[in-house]
Amino acid sequence: MYNELFGVATFLVTFILMVAMYRMFGKQGLLAWVAIGTIIANIQVIKTVEIFGISATLGNVMFASIYLATDILNDIYGRKVAKRAVWLGFSSTLVMIIIMQMSLHFIPAPEDTAQNAFHAIFDVVPRIALGSIVAYIIGQHVDVFIFSLIKKLFSSDKTFIIRAYGSTIISSIIDTALFVSIAFIGSLPGMAVFEIFITTYVLKLVSTIFNVPFGYIAKSFYRKGKITKLDEGF
Repeated sequence: MYNELFGVATFLVTFILMVAMYRMFGKQGLLAWVAIGTIIANIQVIKTVEIFGISATLGNVMFASIYLATDILNDIYGRKVAKRAVWLGFSSTLVMIIIMQMSLHFIPAPEDTAQNAFHAIFDVVPRIALGSIVAYIIGQHVDVFIFSLIKKLFSSDKTFIIRAYGSTIISSIIDTALFVSIAFIGSLPGMAVFEIFITTYVLKLVSTIFNVPFGYIAKSFYRKGKITKLDEGF
């Protein structure tokens, strides 16, 4: 039960920190969260754990928080700002990959103890890196588009849950399918690829179901004027 309990704690800490970033830094806080979150999630995904009886990679909770952050930006500041956040997350991941790949090619000093760990974490398999980038950029743009579409039909503040659930549930299917297909088809048996898709999507779906209350908290901060005013010019 340790992983399950610690997983719940990690979920709560992740979304509390996301809301805190918005509370303290306003729109820039969520933009920064998307940038930081994509880097963290792409590192977390390397680690596999057993949780709730299934084998799964980490990173699903962080990816869910990124989707919620773009939904909040879309709902409060508009589609243009949400799309800017998507490209910021994409650029952050690309910069990390390029810089860390260059760092790996430095010849380590005789006393160095970090090179092997660097290789294990940052020497990414090209297909996995490509799958992650393609899935992120397409999945996030689909999320922003669907959220905006649903908002035209359900614009009330009380229906944020419909917009958040509807956009993320659909876009997560596309995101997960693209990543799994690009990263694993041909290198793993078909059933194993399908199992990875199912477990990854289920964890994202569970995270989405329970994260929307944090979106309402963030929106209530904005509505009550409790957000730090650092937004001008962005």
